[in-house]
Amino acid sequence: MSKRDRPSKQRPPAPETVQSDWRLFLAVPLPAAVVELVSGLIDELAAEEWPVRWVAPGNAHLTLHFLGETPPERAELLRLALGPVVARHAPFRLRTADLGVFPNQRRPRVLWLGLHGPAHRLAALHADLGATLRAYDFPAEDSTGFHPHITLGRVRDPVPRTLPGAIRRRFAEISAAGVVSAAVPRPVPIDEVVLERSYLGKGPPRYEAVGCYPLGERGRSVTNG
Repeated sequence: MSKRDRPSKQRPPAPETVQSDWRLFLAVPLPAAVVELVSGLIDELAAEEWPVRWVAPGNAHLTLHFLGETPPERAELLRLALGPVVARHAPFRLRTADLGVFPNQRRPRVLWLGLHGPAHRLAALHADLGATLRAYDFPAEDSTGFHPHITLGRVRDPVPRTLPGAIRRRFAEISAAGVVSAAVPRPVPIDEVVLERSYLGKGPPRYEAVGCYPLGERGRSVTNG
């Protein structure tokens, strides 16, 4: 059994009720081809038995803002406010790129698949959403240095001394094999933002879309920015 398949030792969260806060985040959904790529990468990397908590491939997405626990009535207020903000931005397209880590190669904490393209447009969308969140007293991340990426996994503590080198070598092998590369990209259309509610339990989180917001006019073709 791989580490990806082992049951978590964490205590399960308390059962949710109708009064429970909603755990919310804003994200861009990924096309099937990119979800398939992410799934293959996670399967391949999980075989290394690194101390990493891998993302469930079906849950892969491009996170814009994490809001955390939110009372249902405030969630509804936000749900109604987001549509006009997102619609101010025309659709565009990113593309998959290389593998990387945060915060740096010496101290890897998050493993990710990078995205290239008109990142300034995604940063503008991120900033516009952040301003709206702050106007409604929600937490919002600063858009300075915003780096588009798809999270693959998060490193657990303690971090073995050999892990940074092992990650660098394995990423280089995957890139050399052409599995992921900026030269062989998959398109990632940015044409919708989703307000997601996550449910925690014994397995991977379950996500429910509580609001879907198209960029620009409905039916407008995706451009390359």
